[in-house]
Amino acid sequence: MILTLTKTIAIPLLLAALNVNAQQQNITYKVIASPYTSDQSVVVVVDNTVWPLTNTLGIMYQGVAPIAQTEYHYAIMESNQQVNTTEEFTRSPVSESTVNEFFNREKNSYQIKSLPNVMTPLHSINRIQSDLHIEGQISTIHIWGNASAVSLLHENQLEDLDVELNFTYIGLQEVHTFENVKVSLAGRSSRYIPKLSYGLKMKKKSDDNLFGYKNLKLRSLGMDPSYIRECVAYSTLKAAGLPASGFSYVRLFINNKPIGLYGLIETFQDPWVASQFAGGDKNYESGYLYQGVTAGDNQTLPVMSNLDYHSNISYYNAGEYKIKAGPSKKNDEDYTRLQNFTQFIRDANAETTVEEWRQQLDTDGFLRSMVLENLLGLSDAYMTLVNNFYLYSDPKSSGQLVFFAADLDTTLGISLFEMNMMLSGNFTEHPGFTFQPLTKKIFSYEAFSTPYQELLLNLTNSLVNPTIMNPFIDSVVTMITRDVKWDDALPKIGSFNIPPISNTTIDDSMSLEIFPPGLRRSWSEEAPQTFESAVNGPSNSTTMESVKDFIAKKSQAIITFFNN
Repeated sequence: MILTLTKTIAIPLLLAALNVNAQQQNITYKVIASPYTSDQSVVVVVDNTVWPLTNTLGIMYQGVAPIAQTEYHYAIMESNQQVNTTEEFTRSPVSESTVNEFFNREKNSYQIKSLPNVMTPLHSINRIQSDLHIEGQISTIHIWGNASAVSLLHENQLEDLDVELNFTYIGLQEVHTFENVKVSLAGRSSRYIPKLSYGLKMKKKSDDNLFGYKNLKLRSLGMDPSYIRECVAYSTLKAAGLPASGFSYVRLFINNKPIGLYGLIETFQDPWVASQFAGGDKNYESGYLYQGVTAGDNQTLPVMSNLDYHSNISYYNAGEYKIKAGPSKKNDEDYTRLQNFTQFIRDANAETTVEEWRQQLDTDGFLRSMVLENLLGLSDAYMTLVNNFYLYSDPKSSGQLVFFAADLDTTLGISLFEMNMMLSGNFTEHPGFTFQPLTKKIFSYEAFSTPYQELLLNLTNSLVNPTIMNPFIDSVVTMITRDVKWDDALPKIGSFNIPPISNTTIDDSMSLEIFPPGLRRSWSEEAPQTFESAVNGPSNSTTMESVKDFIAKKSQAIITFFNN
């Protein structure tokens, strides 16, 4: 419906206003907007006078107009100068050119109540200072280029394709454009849903980087109705001093069309290791970075990434592990360090000293990681499904392996295992604690089991509990609420193929002996969770907890267990 506002000024009156205001001080107004049709325009209305804005970068509009005396706002105009859409509020005057504002978003930045850094970062961490993830801001990424390439990518969403496109990053203060970037669909289970995730990979030999990073992931958050689980989980890893990607929210556009609200994270491969462990040193010689993925697509050998030992080194190169960084990534011999570690795990016994363990593994970091797998309910991780974990052979510590987690979507109340197990306060009941080779062996030592329990209780009291986390969660929710509503109303660019969580996800003929007890075979059909209920509860679900309810129940269960 076309709306005509009485304050809309026609072209003759606009020209008169130009003369009247010729001596007034002008500033530049900038806004990101997406008109519905090509013949629509974007304007800024300053003190009831309309000023045209010029389209740049496809979705950016800017122009010069006087400093507002009372208010200004943006509007989308039809070719006949009637208003199609206007912002639902007015903006307070500013004395300098605006930041890159977003249409119909009243605030440009928010005050986020950060989680406290409760533990000193691991000695191996030397992370670069970067503006990639600015707290309290939502930036915009616009992917643009050949329309046929975009269609090819989305029409083959289950295939591993990449196409060359361009992307523009628009922050509040700055704009960066990168050409000929490899764009691919990211993830495994996320390939099956209509809201797709993306990978962005800049050319290795170019100087292109976005605040020090060349490879990025755009996480769709498409299976998380709360939109905050990954944000909370990555922030928690950082607060516990573990290697992790940063996390921030971005608004995604593709060829001028809005796609939705996404999570921006870093891709764990060269040169990320230099950014995380060597302060961004361009001459840093990376150690091997091994990724555990349970099992590779179309894998033929019956092996998994559970850190079992195999005498035949080719078994490590069957697909269950990937090498994401290091001197080489192609040969069986590149898995030698990983093979040696799994042999150490197998052979360790009562005579094996703590120092011998520490020569192999950063045990401090591993204990922290296992505590957070429990506390955050990571149901698609090492202990549960031997998935989504990395081991980095740190050359600064003679190849000592550093363990860390990734892909943190099935967490904090979304679980592939029975929820009562994920909420248990008894740490031995967490799926896989006494099942996987590494946890089963390392926690047989009192020298590791006792510190693990102490750390579990410590991080429950100091970090993962409602008193600490709810203010952080509330501040993030305040920031993203309007964008969640915007995202929910947008058409999705992909298609729904095979649901990653369905009644047939785990076939009845599959042997579950290779997984810890408690893995759910089926998921009942339930009403979709709203944003509000997924964050605050009640979830009205037998298989899902809201984020806040999970934190409250989990922390209380652990405190009760240790009190008893």
